Amino acid sequence: MAAAGCSSSDEKTSDESKPVCGGKLEGEAFQTLAGDSGVVDEDVDKFSPTKWTAVGSCYLYGKKHAAEIDYLFHSDTIDNLDRYRSPGPSTVKTFKVGSTTGYLERTKVRVAAGYVHQNRAWLALPCAIPGEKTKEHAVLEIEVKEPPPARDLDDSLTKAFVSALTIATDYLDDDVFKCSASPSAAPSGSASPSGTGG
Repeated sequence: MAAAGCSSSDEKTSDESKPVCGGKLEGEAFQTLAGDSGVVDEDVDKFSPTKWTAVGSCYLYGKKHAAEIDYLFHSDTIDNLDRYRSPGPSTVKTFKVGSTTGYLERTKVRVAAGYVHQNRAWLALPCAIPGEKTKEHAVLEIEVKEPPPARDLDDSLTKAFVSALTIATDYLDDDVFKCSASPSAAPSGSASPSGTGG
């Protein structure tokens, strides 16, 4: 029997349509983070939250590399939020996701063999708790990282981290937690603090 001439043995294109985080996220950035083979498998852990005290993560696996996407929503005070708003010694790039600053970091983490580098992109959004009048008392942290040891941050990988964090933020902020739709805090610099009040 002759094989049909129009059939193709190139199945790699199926990797491009692999659901990411349960089909919630789309973008070439996730394929880049997973390596040359693209995303071939994933594990999802509570990536579509139903409660406002929420944490979740998903893991993307390529044949040689992997990536993790995490979010954490928790209450905090506006004073503590300031610690999220400045680059640290491990920051290699800052970028904007909407009006929020994101950070790309190359940090050292300890593993059994000693210290190795880890790449991570993250940001923290002020986000209102339902029923609260302001969004100054809670924060939504979103992070995209790769397990150590980290690859070198070339232009392609840097762009992938920034793009992946932007895509994850768009989904979690706009579609899930709706932080952008929360009551606005006073624009910075245009109003003085009103004290602790009560």
